[in-house]
Amino acid sequence: MSDEVIRCPSCGQANRVPPVGSGRKAVCGRCKAPLQGDGAHPIELSDANFSSMIADGRATVVDFWAAWCGPCRTIGPLIEQLASERRDVRFAKLNVDENPRTSGAFHVQGIPLLVFFKDGVERGRVVGAVPRPQIEAAIRQYLG
Repeated sequence: MSDEVIRCPSCGQANRVPPVGSGRKAVCGRCKAPLQGDGAHPIELSDANFSSMIADGRATVVDFWAAWCGPCRTIGPLIEQLASERRDVRFAKLNVDENPRTSGAFHVQGIPLLVFFKDGVERGRVVGAVPRPQIEAAIRQYLG
């Protein structure tokens, strides 16, 4: 069976999804939210699903952000673009205002903050609205 298993970005449930190109749409078996097995967009993380998503071991870049933050809005489209282009790294976003427990656990003091995880462990950070080449260099350094 060549189906991929991914976690629902809404509820965290593990789901077996059909292969890309099969023509079938993937939805979560628990909450019925659409699943994006192609990694085309960053997934939304929360205090409720953060630990389980990071614990699966996949190389992940988490963008800690807030709606009121101008630099966060500047880097947001870049994170979207990287998520649509790269299949080797999962991109995720965590709103610091809506998820204070996770933000506090990672001692977030400045945003935007990109935190790089591999094998369930934090490997590095980049603070601020940095250009794409700097993000790509950090991916190579921390997740390569």
